[in-house]
Amino acid sequence: PARRAAAMGSCVARGSRNQVVERERRRLSANGAQPAAEEARAAVAVNAAPAAALPVVFPVGPEIKVSRPSDEAAGNLLDLFQGGRRGASVTGALPPDGVQQKGFADKHTRVGGQSTPASMKVGFSCKKGLKPESPNQDDFCAFCSDRVSILGVFDGHGPYGHDISNFVRDALPRLFVQEPSFQEEPEEALAAAFTMAHERCTEAETECHFDCSLSGTTATLAMIRDGCLYLAHVGDSRAVLARKPSSGTELEAEDLTEDHKPTCEGERRRIQAAGGQVRRLAGDLPYRVFLQGKMYPGLAMTRSIGDTVGVAAGVTCTPDIRSLKVEKDWRFLLLCSDGIWEFISSKEAIEMIGKFPASEVQKAVDALAVEAWNRWIHEEGNVVDDITVVCAWFNED
Repeated sequence: PARRAAAMGSCVARGSRNQVVERERRRLSANGAQPAAEEARAAVAVNAAPAAALPVVFPVGPEIKVSRPSDEAAGNLLDLFQGGRRGASVTGALPPDGVQQKGFADKHTRVGGQSTPASMKVGFSCKKGLKPESPNQDDFCAFCSDRVSILGVFDGHGPYGHDISNFVRDALPRLFVQEPSFQEEPEEALAAAFTMAHERCTEAETECHFDCSLSGTTATLAMIRDGCLYLAHVGDSRAVLARKPSSGTELEAEDLTEDHKPTCEGERRRIQAAGGQVRRLAGDLPYRVFLQGKMYPGLAMTRSIGDTVGVAAGVTCTPDIRSLKVEKDWRFLLLCSDGIWEFISSKEAIEMIGKFPASEVQKAVDALAVEAWNRWIHEEGNVVDDITVVCAWFNED
């Protein structure tokens, strides 16, 4: 069972004599793989041909010169929403320098607005996993007003995954809202924002003291506005909708995103067409993305923000985007990192949340996080991935 934890993020083999990444290192990230990282960066800079890009479903808007959002500025994203009478915001935050959190500790947060997320039927939980040498690499955001809500979950991986998920959590929602097409064509704005967030991330490496070569993050961003849900994602931080049809008594789960995994046929073909390889190492559980004939980057996903080495193998920041009209049978939306989905199905998750009324949404997400933690302990014993849940209610019975 301990092999299952290898699905987290990325791995890099530390030497050609041992094709199997040692168990504890597989469970965490690419930390300690500096020689491989330097070889990977050099190979991409000198030898790699441009990756076969995904077709851009929506045109990318003009570039906006935006510096890295400050903590204060990110908390004021609500100011960009027009016409709202009340609002609330909460985002994750990196812990102070030198502070090392224990397992299941709550992520540091920043809050803003005149209301609380719970008063707007939004709950959140972000827990550090049981990975002693790694900080909490998950991050999240919730910006809610009575007219617009923007929710996001970000799951970092690699040595600098926590820095990159923090950076993207700050940058992506702001780039989305500031994109000129935000009001009239939000799908276009989402496409542009993901591309620009990836560019800003790579441009900010020196200033922000992180390295995107073998580190990156998933990103799932949702907006609820004018009776519509707009959703974009890269990676495997799944979005799930809970419905309750008028003819039924039980909640039904509908996956709104498809995990970007190397085992997905379309994703595998795209990676191979770009010159990458999809394979599973001996003793490992997930299939991973590698450069041709190399033992890196070893990504367990096919799309992300960051991961510049993986770009040469076809890894892309181009999101899947969809929009849906909110329907009467919609109850709530869940955005979760794979710390939830590893051992809990979409159906189980919405049933757990559905045991609580909308007014107790915070209790509901806390209960789901506890259940996910307990299942990791039961299955893995001494390894737990970081766990993040964001839940927003639409309608009650």
